[in-house]
Amino acid sequence: MAVSQESKQWVLENRKCDAPGSWFCPGHYPPALEKVLEEKKDFAQYEDFNRKEIDKDSQKKYQEQYFKNLDNKHGGAHDDDPSPDHDPSKELTLAKFMENIRRLDPNQIDMINEDWEDTEETSMMWEIISQGMFREFLGVVMESPEIIHVRSADGRGPMWWAHEYKRPKMIEIMKKLGVSDTRTDKNGRRPTDL
Repeated sequence: MAVSQESKQWVLENRKCDAPGSWFCPGHYPPALEKVLEEKKDFAQYEDFNRKEIDKDSQKKYQEQYFKNLDNKHGGAHDDDPSPDHDPSKELTLAKFMENIRRLDPNQIDMINEDWEDTEETSMMWEIISQGMFREFLGVVMESPEIIHVRSADGRGPMWWAHEYKRPKMIEIMKKLGVSDTRTDKNGRRPTDL
């Protein structure tokens, strides 16, 4: 995959993984994602008596939504249901995010789609999409937009998995970045067939 030297250098200088040699490096994203990540809301125990200010109504609504999402096996709520304190003005951040992503030309996309192989990248993308990890998805896409075009040995890739696990926001972002939903896997199935 084509990754800029600047991005490679940033990763080398800022990589903090859970174990030496691991590919899993949680919670450390490039500066370009700061605005997107500022929107996150950490889960807090409702009975946390150490917190000085507690908005019990807001916290209760948030926890209800949190547990509803856990109960939803395909997790569609992760992508589309707004949190109780959803602020539509913050949606501009996603638009800004989309403006800053490096775009691939059609030839690059075709070349990536020719390789069908089970790799760490395909495993990571399946995990992120199947678990509805939207912030992680954005982080990976920002760092390396090629990753949304990778294909596993069965010919499937992120677009298939996003359809399978009902991730409409991920689908929307991938379409805007040139991921086709008309390509087929080894059995002739398109992402939209799932």
